[in-house]
Amino acid sequence: MNHFRQGIKNIPEICARLGVTKVVIAPGSRNAPLIFAFTAQPELDCLSITDERSAAYFALGMAQQSGEPVVLVCTSGTAVLNFAPAIAEAYYQNIPLLIFTADRPAELIDQADGQTLRQNNIYGNYIKASFNLPVETVLDTDLQFCDRQVSQAIDTSLTYPRGPVQINIPLREPIYTAIPENHSHPKIIKTLKSELGLSEESLYTLQQNWLQYKRKLIVFGIFPKSEALNKLAQKLAQEPDVVVLAENLSNISGENIITQPESLFSRINSKKDTTDFIPDLLITIGHSIICKQLKIFLRAHKLAEQWQIESAIPYVDTYKSLTAIIPGYATAVLGKMPLEQTKSDFSETYSIEMEHVKHLHNEFVNNAPISDMAVTSELLKQIPAETTLHLANSTSVRWTQLFPARPEITYKCNRGTSGIDGSLSTAAGYAYSSNQPTVFLTGDLSFIYDSNGLWNNYIGDNLKIVVMNNNGGNIFRFIGDKNLMAGSLDFFTTPHQVKIKSLAEAYGVNYLSCDKTENIKKSITELLDSPKATILEIFTESELNTANYNGYFKNIRL
Repeated sequence: MNHFRQGIKNIPEICARLGVTKVVIAPGSRNAPLIFAFTAQPELDCLSITDERSAAYFALGMAQQSGEPVVLVCTSGTAVLNFAPAIAEAYYQNIPLLIFTADRPAELIDQADGQTLRQNNIYGNYIKASFNLPVETVLDTDLQFCDRQVSQAIDTSLTYPRGPVQINIPLREPIYTAIPENHSHPKIIKTLKSELGLSEESLYTLQQNWLQYKRKLIVFGIFPKSEALNKLAQKLAQEPDVVVLAENLSNISGENIITQPESLFSRINSKKDTTDFIPDLLITIGHSIICKQLKIFLRAHKLAEQWQIESAIPYVDTYKSLTAIIPGYATAVLGKMPLEQTKSDFSETYSIEMEHVKHLHNEFVNNAPISDMAVTSELLKQIPAETTLHLANSTSVRWTQLFPARPEITYKCNRGTSGIDGSLSTAAGYAYSSNQPTVFLTGDLSFIYDSNGLWNNYIGDNLKIVVMNNNGGNIFRFIGDKNLMAGSLDFFTTPHQVKIKSLAEAYGVNYLSCDKTENIKKSITELLDSPKATILEIFTESELNTANYNGYFKNIRL
């Protein structure tokens, strides 16, 4: 007869057989059987991180780097809710997380029992699926059902589009009992890989439309680094009728590819006549973009046609011109378009304008005093090749958009939901998983908000952190109405008295500081050369940052 915990025993084995190697466990009591089972599975690398919110973002960073599923385990009650922000981010980034939530049995729900919530499908709209396991697996039928649910959950997480799934596990007392030693050889269910593609008829139609249009604009959204996709982008950018735009988070760059769209379209939108810049075919690839000025430009014009490729969430009509959703990989579709057959000056028009932008950009940035702009400029110059640059949301990610993307580094940011709450933990998880140089650029609020991201034993020496401390949420000075916000500015910018040096000491991380323009270069060099995980805090003035930001765009515009 099967042991009543046999289903729990089988869970880690199923995970391992389906390719899982990493498990992040938030310590607790109700999840004790899961802890016993996972830590006893030799193929799995188990990490213990106390803060559930940070643990979930750490797992997100690990999965973001490896592309492989990562398991999350927590106890019952509010611990489950603390996973939620990272799960929502994983959902919109299409990152596979396997969330095992320990629970009370059904008869104890809403009965004033400790650490008890209604946990079934608790993440609602932000998971691909939710599975509820049987309380016990003494009967063969219950064990088979349990094994199938776990196998199906992992398979669901890994099938396109990838994403998080929840496996809720109600557990009865006694909790602290031995897990059975023997495996029961659970059955594995797996969906075989298949290629999405176009029919010959559909491909022919696209090719004819491609030839019809003389102004093609290709916009790359957020995307993992792909050498094949980058080669295709560079090839397309050589066409006279094609303009390729790519923000740094798309990890696409090269000759003729525009990687400063915010600056460029800020200038274009200031023109009285923008007719020459309007595409008749728009092609979007990947996830969202940050560039507000591009959105303003494209929404203002009714485009003839828009193709959407490699978007995990279809029918995303950001620019109000979507006409076709194309299944399959961009390399397979655009790689078959007829090139060198269309005469046009569309690419040249953009190239000339971009040269003006580059000149004006350099002119302004080279004279910037100590500010977030000067910090970003120097950091981007010094980051070594093969480094991953993680960006916090709000101003950090926006400052970097103003600079040309460097092809030899990888850019990452939590732009699924664009929150500031877990960016440090994500960068730390990514650094742990990659064991490669990782730099995290952040503002002071984002760093402080997620400072528990340093509260674990897995902060590698390869992680370097730059905190631009302007004493508050500087972004609201950029995007808000100064006069309207005057009486309540503190509720937006939230100035504080937190000493980041003290936080560094508390978590055992090296600390450096800089408050002079002439010391920025030296300080960043010292940070990057440090053999240990290190925080560099650079103090900047919020008013000066605002003046720089506004002055930059005033200089770019006509």
